[in-house]
Amino acid sequence: MKVSFLRRASDKGCPFWLVVTMLKSCQYCGRIHDERAECKKRDEAKARRDRFNDYTRRSRNEKVDRFRHTGNWTRMREHILHRDRRLCLCCLMELPGTQTKYETRDLSVHHIVPLAEDFERRLDETNLLTVCAYHHEACEAGAIGRETQRQLAEKSIDGTILRDAANISADTRG
Repeated sequence: MKVSFLRRASDKGCPFWLVVTMLKSCQYCGRIHDERAECKKRDEAKARRDRFNDYTRRSRNEKVDRFRHTGNWTRMREHILHRDRRLCLCCLMELPGTQTKYETRDLSVHHIVPLAEDFERRLDETNLLTVCAYHHEACEAGAIGRETQRQLAEKSIDGTILRDAANISADTRG
């Protein structure tokens, strides 16, 4: 929303009596100030955007990007989601950060060994597991170890993960 603000000309050293300055509600800090004025929050947001853009430019791998749009990946992704019953395996086993045991929202299929490290394992069923957004970030950051991730994938393949999850529930009930 723009607002006209009239200021005395003598403030600017202008021969005219009135100078019109456009004030605007800042989307970064929430205050109202001249749209040409420098805003510290806007500068911080621009710096964050620039860092993110630099990171994505450096980390982009065209081969990986092309793979994510292939029919093979789409079919394998659906297969893994179906295999894992469209549940986050980390939440199912109640790993740290679990808020809902049977999480079905914001699911993605995670590569245990990243594509950039070993592109040949991109469609390896033992290298893939279904995780929610929170646990995906934890896996990517290394907070959930690869060995734990491998065990979850193996249990999902042989079907024991649901039985183990049921045993955990029975143990907690008492």
